[in-house]
Parts: sequence; C-alpha cells; structure tokens
Amino acid sequence: MDNTVKLAFGPEGRGAPPNGEFVLDPEGKVVRKYFWSNPARLRKDLGELVGASKTVTKVEDLPFRFQPEPRTVASGVVKPLKLPAGLQPLKITPQESPQPYFAKLRAEATRSVMQSGRGKLYLSVNLDPLYKVHWNNEAGKVSIAIKVPKGVTVTPADMQSGEVKAKADVDPRQFLVDIGGTRTDEPLEISVTYIACDDAETFCSKVTQNYTVMLSRDAHGGSRPGIFMPRMFARVRDLDKNKDGKLSRDELPAGQKTLFIGHMDYNGNETIESDEIDRFMKMFNNGRGFQSSKNDGAR
Repeated sequence: MDNTVKLAFGPEGRGAPPNGEFVLDPEGKVVRKYFWSNPARLRKDLGELVGASKTVTKVEDLPFRFQPEPRTVASGVVKPLKLPAGLQPLKITPQESPQPYFAKLRAEATRSVMQSGRGKLYLSVNLDPLYKVHWNNEAGKVSIAIKVPKGVTVTPADMQSGEVKAKADVDPRQFLVDIGGTRTDEPLEISVTYIACDDAETFCSKVTQNYTVMLSRDAHGGSRPGIFMPRMFARVRDLDKNKDGKLSRDELPAGQKTLFIGHMDYNGNETIESDEIDRFMKMFNNGRGFQSSKNDGAR
C-alpha cells in the first residue's frame, strides 16, 4: 500500500511501470523484465527458463465468465469539463474520518502551478464503486471548500456541483479553479461535503471529509478515469511506411519502440500485426477515445 514493491522495481522516485513484468528465479534474481506485460512472451520465457508445458490453457477454456454486476443508476448524464492540457496529479492525503470514503477526491494542476504557483487546479470527486453508492440529486449537491496558505489565492474557494436532471447518477463531480500567488511548500486544506445513498436504498448519509493537497507532482498518481493512452497511439497505422499492414521495430519511433511493442504486440513476436492494431484500437473506440489536443504533447 505504500508503494514499497513498486519503488523497488523501478527508477528512483518513479518505480515500476503500471503493467511491468518481472520474472524471478528461485534465488530471487530478476531474469526477465519488461516495460509492459505480455502473456505470449511470458509463456515463451517460462518455456525457456522452466521447460515447455505439456498442456496449454487458454482463457476461453476456463470455466469462468465475467459478468459485470448491473446497476440501475444513471451514468454519462453529467457533461465532463473541458480541461487544460498538461495536468499533473498532486500529492493528496485524506484525513481520518468516522465515515467511509464513499467518494474520493482527485487533485491535479497545470505544470505552471508547481513551477510558479500560478495556473489551474482541477478537482474531481469520484464515487468508489466498491460501496455501490450514488448521488441523490434531489437530496443535495457536492460542495468543496478550499483553505489556502498565506500568499496563495484560489478562485473560487467555495463551490457546489451544478444541476443534474437525473434524480440519481454516479458521474464524477468536477471543479476547475484558478490558483495564484507565490510558490509554497505548504498544503492546501480541502473539505468535501456530499450525500451518499446506497443502491439498495437503505440509507442516505451526509458526509464531510478533509484532505491536504501538496502543490507537487505525485509520481504514483496514475491518471484520472477517462484519460486514455497518449495521442501518439491514435495514428499508429500511419507508421506503416511500407504499407504491408504491420509494423516492424524499424518502423516504430526512435525511443518508443519498447512502448509500442509492450502495448500492442500480443503474440510476442516483436512485430505488430494488423489484427493486433485492431484489437488494441477497439479498447479505445477505434481511436476516437484517445485524448488529443494541439497544445498537448504525448503523455
């Protein structure tokens, strides 16, 4: 929970990649490591290290079927904010609370905030699906109050979520504020108040929970829900210079070969075939779900 293992398997301060793969021998020595895990390549490596398996079990052979639990509460009814490019996750610490964190705060800021103290601060309040709760829009709105250290201003400092036509929903509540003043190492104090109602309609509870937010980047902050792969993947087919329908390592951008191979080479043969591109793009609505902005570099 404190990222000890993640840090041990990656560069200082950053740790292992989100889907990195490490194979250890019985003595604990790392004998294989990759930026991105690949099942076909792992099978090949284990065959070389341990020996070939007499049987091959495929996912479709397993007696399990994933069936998402249906929810009757609306989603996709709150239009997401148009956010500035280059937002970075901030270090955030929830304070002790007598009630569960049915909803959790995520904080991000433009790079200029961490460099000079001025820019945009983005806050998002996200329901935790483990609790199976929703917003009851007839009962109340989500409120945020921000207390800043001396020399710092935020506008606005007190906010409420907007009107929602649906009686209940599970969409995030988003806020975007201006922050200014001198660069500081002191935290922001943020209070979030909301009403959480369980899907079974056995309770509605008014909750106020507090966080401290540092104006410094959280190397383990990941990305917010709804952020997809870097936009460089959106035009991956344009990299096929010889138009043979597949991508060899020679066709991939210098310095990004491992990134592309790790994400898209499903069979582990160091070549990205046409069907592998199709498979990858389908995860992101055939490329239409990729985040893209003329002012934003690949992230």
